[in-house]
This record gives sequence, C-alpha cells and structure tokens, in this order.
Amino acid sequence: MSSDAYVTHMTAERLRIKIPLRRRDEGFFTELRGSLGKIEGVESVESNPVTASILITHRTTMDAILEHGRINNLFSFRKNLPRQTTLHKKVTDGFSSLDNRIRKSTQGAVDGGGLAFLALAGIGIYQISRGNFAAPAWYTAFWYAMNTFMKSNKGNSEDTPE
Repeated sequence: MSSDAYVTHMTAERLRIKIPLRRRDEGFFTELRGSLGKIEGVESVESNPVTASILITHRTTMDAILEHGRINNLFSFRKNLPRQTTLHKKVTDGFSSLDNRIRKSTQGAVDGGGLAFLALAGIGIYQISRGNFAAPAWYTAFWYAMNTFMKSNKGNSEDTPE
C-alpha cells in the first residue's frame, strides 16, 4: 500500500518529498532510497525518517521521479501538504469555544471576558476581606479584571454611545 507523498521543495536539480505517514519508518526510507537511486538521472538520494522526508539530487524530471514512486507502489503524489494546526490556533479555538458556551448558557448576558472580569474582581474582593491590603494579589487581580473587562467589549457596537 503506497503512502501519500507531498513535494515540499523543488529546484531544477533538487526535489524534497515528505511522506508524513511513514515518519520514523527507517525500513521504508531505506527501501525508498535504494529504489529512487536506480532511476536514470538521479545522482543522490538522502532520507531522514525522523522528518519523513527524502531529498533527491537529479538531472531528470520531477514527473519521472513521481511516476517511479507510483508505479513501484512506493508513494502516491498529492498536491498539497496537509495543514498543521499550530498551538496558538488550538488554544484560541479552545477559548473561543468556551466563550461561545458561556454566551449560550447566559443567553448572551456574559461572555468569556466578562466572566474573567467577575472572577478576578471576586478574587480582589476576597483578598481585601481577608485583610490582605499589603499583598499585591488583590490590586493585581483588580488591575487584570479591569484590563480584561476593557478589552472584552472592543468592537461591540451595542455598547458604543451614540
């Protein structure tokens, strides 16, 4: 069974192919190196199983190399490398989902920023009630609460005075 292969870099004499599903499969990349090295016009083949990539230095066409991979059931060429989700996107999506659930459960009365404001203001009030005037926790909590509150309504035209 062949795996999906993606061309990630190409010049007139070099071709880099990634085969993500074969990551860390040293046997596969050893076999691939040997097979691709037999193509007329291929000068060298370097593989890196850790990054799932193969670098081919050649004097032939990319089509000839990709066709060899297909015919020998080594890989199937795909045009676009699958998109990787970044940590930033995952975190942002998680907070966005939480914000939507908060809005839905409060019928739009409170959002994530509003809830953060209430929680941080509550922490500040709690610190003051315990007599913690000297500790930075209560005024830091108020500062963060106000900052969060001010930023949470940016772009909300309903709250803008006319």
